[in-house]
Amino acid sequence: MNTKTAFNAIDGERSERADRIHRLFLELGVNFATGVPCGVLKHIIANFNNDAEILHVPANRESEAIGIAAGAYLAGKTPIVYMQNSGLFAASNDIASLLIPYEMPIFFVVSYRGCEGEDAIQHLATGRATEALLQSFGLPFVIFGEHDLTILVKSMFRDMCKSKLPTVLLLRRGWQR
Repeated sequence: MNTKTAFNAIDGERSERADRIHRLFLELGVNFATGVPCGVLKHIIANFNNDAEILHVPANRESEAIGIAAGAYLAGKTPIVYMQNSGLFAASNDIASLLIPYEMPIFFVVSYRGCEGEDAIQHLATGRATEALLQSFGLPFVIFGEHDLTILVKSMFRDMCKSKLPTVLLLRRGWQR
């Protein structure tokens, strides 16, 4: 593991929760990450960038991230995919036609933009439809709130491995505080 005190120091700012989720990912065997950046996930992404134990391959588009993660999974890696919830819509065909039918249990960390309480107009339509999209695919998901992060992530990984389905952790703006 990278020996830096804070994995994710960005302009002097850090997130204890992002550090904690990163340590959980390592404990759970995650060794590969790909996705499309989002400011809500900046600390998680910084951790991937700063840890030599996780091969981090940023993607240009969400569909590309799905393909990269699927290839990594087939090569024996344990990948994480990160993106905004709008990216779930952009990659919905890739998720439905590759990950689900071929039973690829890939963990998604998704920023939940446009959810209740957020006022960024460009995210409101996908925010309203995100949960319905995941439900229509039959994908397990949790909206992080007041959960114990350790118990939540470990149980999501355990259930994901049993179901062999992609699993989604939705993170609202401010989750890292």
